[in-house]
Amino acid sequence: MATAAVFTLLIAVGCAGPPASDDARPPGPPPAPSREVRTLVLPLDAYQLDGRNAALIATAQEKLTTSCMARQGLDWPEIPHPATKTWPNRGRYGLAEPAVAARYGYRPIPDPASAAAEKLMGRRDAGLTAQQRKAAYGADGQSGCAARAQQELMRDVPKVNSDLVNEASLTSYKESQQAPAVQKVFAAWRACMRSRGHDYRDPMAPNDDPRWTGEHPTPAETATARDDVECKLKAHVVPVWWRADAALQHRTIKDHAERFQRIGDARDRYLENAKRHSRTEPRDS
Repeated sequence: MATAAVFTLLIAVGCAGPPASDDARPPGPPPAPSREVRTLVLPLDAYQLDGRNAALIATAQEKLTTSCMARQGLDWPEIPHPATKTWPNRGRYGLAEPAVAARYGYRPIPDPASAAAEKLMGRRDAGLTAQQRKAAYGADGQSGCAARAQQELMRDVPKVNSDLVNEASLTSYKESQQAPAVQKVFAAWRACMRSRGHDYRDPMAPNDDPRWTGEHPTPAETATARDDVECKLKAHVVPVWWRADAALQHRTIKDHAERFQRIGDARDRYLENAKRHSRTEPRDS
């Protein structure tokens, strides 16, 4: 498994919903995270990349690719990668923000920064000459300057296995749901939802309701989402669940201290390489 995979941001478990097309999303930026969401820091977050670090690495990759292309007498249109603040646990415990519930229901929150970067990269690739494309990506589409840039970023980075981080995150998410304190708030949430006419077994169930189809959230969906969030807040679901989740992660890191130390060392080395190859660190957007 590639070492760099250790540092990919984890997809928040439990926030899945029917994908929405761009046309289905309301205009303008998504709501800022609530105060409660901003406090959701977990021990395993330290072994992932935040938005600023991801932007730093992307910037270093651009600059290394540019230098490689220049040595062949070719241009490489660099794409800016401004750092953005990320909250990797925003949807980990299900829908938890009134503003998000009212606007998107159970649809994914859009990521304008990622969408803009993907659009710019698509335009760049479409405008490359055959010579540029071959130099950048190789005849096989998997080598060339882009691959050399990644190899340079991985120079002297210890080889580690990312499975431990991902597995520990998934395990703590699942096992934390069985903690007595969490089961108690789940029961309180369930009773609250039933009092409002909703019958769901647990706080993850509304996300997967088969009624939530189509391009736009229906009034029934947003109404359910608002009730869901209000009941979570009333029952204190998110903070109680988060504490149980964090405790399990702390224990896992302690039980596998040497392996996590190696993963942390690899992450630090990877970021050192990125800083060295970036003339300036990307500014926050």
